[in-house]
Amino acid sequence: MKVGLTFILVSFVYTGIAEDVVLKGGAKIQAPILKQADDATVLDLGFDVVRIPNDEILATYNDSAAEEEAAAETDGLYTVQVPGRITTAEAAKLYAPAVVLVKTAAGLGSGFFINDEGYLITNFHVIAGEKKISVTQFLLEKTVLRRVVHKNVEIVATAPFHDLVVLKVNNFETEITPVIFAPQEDLNIGEPVFAIGNPLGLERTVTEGVLSQTHRNFGGILYLQVDAPVNPGNSGGPLFNSRGQVIGIINMGVPSMEGLNFAIPARHAKYILDHIDAFAYDATNPESGFVYPDAPRKPGKFSSQQKEENHD
Repeated sequence: MKVGLTFILVSFVYTGIAEDVVLKGGAKIQAPILKQADDATVLDLGFDVVRIPNDEILATYNDSAAEEEAAAETDGLYTVQVPGRITTAEAAKLYAPAVVLVKTAAGLGSGFFINDEGYLITNFHVIAGEKKISVTQFLLEKTVLRRVVHKNVEIVATAPFHDLVVLKVNNFETEITPVIFAPQEDLNIGEPVFAIGNPLGLERTVTEGVLSQTHRNFGGILYLQVDAPVNPGNSGGPLFNSRGQVIGIINMGVPSMEGLNFAIPARHAKYILDHIDAFAYDATNPESGFVYPDAPRKPGKFSSQQKEENHD
């Protein structure tokens, strides 16, 4: 017995670095790993040991690696971060305060803060043709949800082709919770996702589903297809993965079809933010339109006058 006990203690000293073991469903156990086999992992809880089947484990991080991965890196106007996996309930509690209601005289939609300076993203079609915009922020104070309406809202950049716009709330005195993005896009069909938005004005509604497809081509842009229920008013709201990272921006759905909804990949938003000067809003041209020139005529279809002009 003494030999066996000594072996366990020595093993503990040698591999005693605490690990964060994330289980299916989001539960997390922090304990040193005593043994890792093909079928199971054994953890030392101090007062006991526990054997967990490997197919019940989503991810494993040691303390130093977790700190390194979770370290936030601010890249211009937004932040990239790689946290551990969390439940939808945990992520919603963390990032629901980042989601806002964007309202114009024509209608309403959703949006989300990308930094604590008041910059936020929504769909271009939510504010298209409008200059008077308000942003409603939801602040949970103990058990009371307080609504703060910001009316000093500036249009910073527009990208109609991508259906995205960057707004900025000015002269605010409230605390802002921004979202985080992934450093690189790593999407898998079937992975869990959830959306937070204001469908039909129902504030901060959370819906959950899976990523149905990572590339659906509409008009030359590849969209994310999700089965998380969304409705009018969700437009411009964030689509999150199981780490709480924004992977897309909800922008359209098929009203007559259940669970057939689409989001703009977050890489488009990051690209616009990285090159924001090129997308700067022009007050003299609120639509920031673009014109496609007509294709040249087919050979042999020129008029006699054009042929004479070409020979001159």
